[in-house]
Amino acid sequence: MVKEFFTSIKNLCFASLLAICFVSATAAESAAEQETAKDFSSWRKFTTGKLISETTAAPPGATAYVGLYITLVDKWHTYWVNPGDSGAPIRLDFKNGPEIKVKAVHMPVPTRKVSSSLVSFAYFDEVLFPIEIEIDRKALPGQTAKVAVDAEWLVCDEVCIPAIDTFRLDLPIGNLEEVKPGEHFQLFQETRARLPKVIEDHGLRFVEAEQDMRLEIPMWTAGRQFIDFFPFRGSGVSNEQATARGSNPLVLKLKRSKVPAVGADRIGVLVSRDSESGKIEAWQFGDPGWKFTEQLPESKELMHTLIMLLSAFLGGLILNLMPCVFPVLSIKLLSLLKIADSDRREIRKQNLAYTAGVMLSFALIALVLSGLRSAGHLIGWGFQLQSAIFLTFLCWLFFALALNLIGIFEIDLLSANLGHRWTRLGGAWGSFFTGVLAVVVASPCTAPFMGVALGFGISQPVPILLAIFLTLGLGLAFPYLVITVHPGLIRILPKPGPWMIRLKQLMAIPLLLTVAWLLWVLRQVASPGPVAAVLVGCGVILLFVLMRPPRKSAGLIAAGVLAVLLGYVHNKSSSSTSGESSEVAQGDWKPFSFNLLNELKDQNVFVNMTADWCLTCKVNEKLVFSDPEIQDLLKKKNVVQVKGDWTQRSEEITRFLDRYQRVGVPFYVLFSPRNPEGTVLPEVLTKSSFIEWIESEFP
Repeated sequence: MVKEFFTSIKNLCFASLLAICFVSATAAESAAEQETAKDFSSWRKFTTGKLISETTAAPPGATAYVGLYITLVDKWHTYWVNPGDSGAPIRLDFKNGPEIKVKAVHMPVPTRKVSSSLVSFAYFDEVLFPIEIEIDRKALPGQTAKVAVDAEWLVCDEVCIPAIDTFRLDLPIGNLEEVKPGEHFQLFQETRARLPKVIEDHGLRFVEAEQDMRLEIPMWTAGRQFIDFFPFRGSGVSNEQATARGSNPLVLKLKRSKVPAVGADRIGVLVSRDSESGKIEAWQFGDPGWKFTEQLPESKELMHTLIMLLSAFLGGLILNLMPCVFPVLSIKLLSLLKIADSDRREIRKQNLAYTAGVMLSFALIALVLSGLRSAGHLIGWGFQLQSAIFLTFLCWLFFALALNLIGIFEIDLLSANLGHRWTRLGGAWGSFFTGVLAVVVASPCTAPFMGVALGFGISQPVPILLAIFLTLGLGLAFPYLVITVHPGLIRILPKPGPWMIRLKQLMAIPLLLTVAWLLWVLRQVASPGPVAAVLVGCGVILLFVLMRPPRKSAGLIAAGVLAVLLGYVHNKSSSSTSGESSEVAQGDWKPFSFNLLNELKDQNVFVNMTADWCLTCKVNEKLVFSDPEIQDLLKKKNVVQVKGDWTQRSEEITRFLDRYQRVGVPFYVLFSPRNPEGTVLPEVLTKSSFIEWIESEFP
């Protein structure tokens, strides 16, 4: 009995380690294939960031300057506070020590970049964002002021990649005589010359017409040459180039923006050059409303996190109803039926083991995602099923489980209560493994509430990210935890009996159908070669389990053959796929790209982000989007249908999801000329709800 106990513990630990290593290996393969398949896989190839100080120290109670220094490779750029027609400004979230208060973040004058019909306000090569800080008067010389900031900025050339990093700087606190120019003092001086002067009492006057407007600037002096005008977002002014005439006052002719003004104090930055000295100066009129310098009060930030945790819990709970989880829940149902007559302690142990498998798996995925994102890789929820290796493993696993349910062979991992001495050990092990499997097959699904929570979590520090994923797992396991607390609820299930043998065999059908579906997905991800390798592997598994009794030598040979087949699948899929989504659109759908969205910015657009391995996506497409009445309505409203296929890895689709703080599919957005930011729809749609969304968005 003792020997069997330690053997079971060893098997349980080995299985946990195997699951962790396999998912980690798959994630590593995902990152490696992104690295080799396309040069745009990591933002670190195109930009770097560093937190620097203007001086060697700062006195107590004084104002000092640190700065975020960003460098970019040739032709790549990042954006001003108003990025223009596309792009996004830098976002800074300060995590400073109590001895520091951030007073302002200053942004140098950008460069106007015109590409086709799009205007961007950007920085090339390098840019320093000076950060004005105030040292606490109570700080003592000899202490250290700790500056910390989580930064997110967009770098673009042919494509755009979000860069996300955390920077820290220890600034010594010293007496005034200890403050000397630092290593980067000259860079701060040069940047300060590019900063606009804030003019509060500017006396500007807008003269508005139907299509355009004039801005009169009375403070203009002769001998100055107008260069450019950069409007703030919310100023009501278009990003198009302004034209100037006159000298006192200077009159700028501006185009009216399609987005109405949100405040009279938001105008823009005017750039000019002195005709004699050639010196360039800039004036800032009004407050740009830089959101990244504002901090949420701790109470609101805590409330927002709690709402996201609740969303994660509800998303995990609803995940039990999603079609992708049904095959595994059928296995869990069988285990519950088998222990219906067991004592309360056994019931609790089984369900707690299942919960442990779920929670451990979600924690592992959270850590893998966090690590890959920190390394600069764009990875989303469900990335495992973009891997031919992982799909192959799942096919073999589900095939073996189906053979077990049919009765061709018996393994302890699914036996809940069949043996006297193995009951308690094998049953918990089987429930744990079922929990791991539930998370694996649930990863392609994004349930309602779940997408928002995951998108929030992936952008947060690791503790909050872990909390989000663990709460998601808690929601998935919650029905079984209820049975753990009230074991008597299991009595409502039918009594065990001979009929369960037939039920067990019937439950093999969903697993075999899942194998067929995974083979179809594998064919979309890779060439026919891996599909053939999977079928050969299934034959090897079948031959091995038919042996009576099984031989260790045969098991080693079978494992070797499967390992060789996995290597073949890896090589074949790596050489046959480019890492991009399918460019072939079906029916009225156009293949997604950012360029296409820019071309359609003046039209009504419905964007459908989907994948062949996402069953929820397929259900929505079959029952809603393909309905003739829906198609007629979309044509009537002149809606262009755009589909992004995330079956294979696509940096462009991952960036689009990241823009809306989403990490998985399905994901749906409606765009219109009056709503260029888009309206996000729920993950699960019905025909009636979709019609309501279309009617309200496109009246």
